[in-house]
Amino acid sequence: MKIVFCLSGKTDRGPVSGLVEEYRKRISRYAPVELIEAKTLRLQGREGVHVLLSPDGQGMDSERFARFIGETLMASTRHLFFYTGGPEGFDEAFAGSVGKKISFSPMTFSHQIIRIMLLEQVYRAFTILNNEPYHK
Repeated sequence: MKIVFCLSGKTDRGPVSGLVEEYRKRISRYAPVELIEAKTLRLQGREGVHVLLSPDGQGMDSERFARFIGETLMASTRHLFFYTGGPEGFDEAFAGSVGKKISFSPMTFSHQIIRIMLLEQVYRAFTILNNEPYHK
């Protein structure tokens, strides 16, 4: 399964860019990773599970998020797509076309910070699934 991060806007240089790259490398030990950065996101036409990060999505802790990724892996899914919005969020048509919504918090985060949080949580999920010590 390939993990595809569809990120609104470009990653800033400096610390944000460095952390995104660090977690991309860590995740790639478990699964292929693709980063798509675009001013306007569109739903990817490739087969897979599409997940939108949204404050009104389903909340879950790290263990539940790991189970979701594990279940998706076990289902022989080709791609797992994660979409993060920009400062304006997502338009209703786009948001309505994505099957699953998850929330990291009811709070709003900048599009730069949420990409670090997302990549870190995906990495954490893989360490949970592989019983590695990073999680604790």
